[in-house]
Amino acid sequence: MVRRMGGIGLMVMVLAACMLLPGRVQGAEFDVSKFNQEVGLRFAYGKNTQRATVRLYSLLPRWGIFLVPPGKSWGPFGVSFVVEGIASIAGAEEVGFEIGFTPMVKFSCLLFPSVLAYIEGGAGIISESINSPALAHAFNFTPQAGAGFDIALTPQMALSVAYRFRHSSNAGIYKENPAFNVNFFQAGLNYYY
Repeated sequence: MVRRMGGIGLMVMVLAACMLLPGRVQGAEFDVSKFNQEVGLRFAYGKNTQRATVRLYSLLPRWGIFLVPPGKSWGPFGVSFVVEGIASIAGAEEVGFEIGFTPMVKFSCLLFPSVLAYIEGGAGIISESINSPALAHAFNFTPQAGAGFDIALTPQMALSVAYRFRHSSNAGIYKENPAFNVNFFQAGLNYYY
C-alpha cells in the first residue's frame, strides 16, 4: 500500500510536469528582480543505504528568504536561508512514519535565464516511528546536503528536481547510535516572490 501511494504521488508530479513543461519552458525565464522569498512543496522517495531496507515516501514543504538574491550584487549567484519540513510514510517491517524540520543554507546560481542550479545543506531534528533494526531511537538529528535544479515554468514558478543525502542519528545521546543514511530523490514545485 505504501509503495502504491508513493508511486501515485510520483506519477502525479510527472504528469503535472509533462503537461506544464512543453507549453511553458519555450519562453519561460526567471524574473530574478522579484526574488526575495520562496515557497515550495516537494515529493521525495528515499531508501536507506545499509542494514534492513526502509523506503521513505515524503512530503517536504519549504519556505526560504534570499539573503543575497541571484542576479543582484553577486552576479548570477545567490544565498538564501530555507526551513524545510518533512512528513514521511515509511515502508519497513511495518508501516511507520517520520516528522521533523531542517533549517538550511542554499547557494544558488542562475545557469541560464530559465535554470537555477543550487546546493543546500543543514541539520534538523526528526521523530521517527519506524519498526526496523536500521533505527534505534525515535528522536534523531538529521544533517543533510544535496543539489538540484529549478527549471522555470513561469517567471516565478519552477519545477524542482533534486538529490539529497541525509544522515540520521542521536548524536551520541544514547549508547546505541547506529547511522541511518538515506538517499532521497525529489521533485516538486517552487514559487519565487
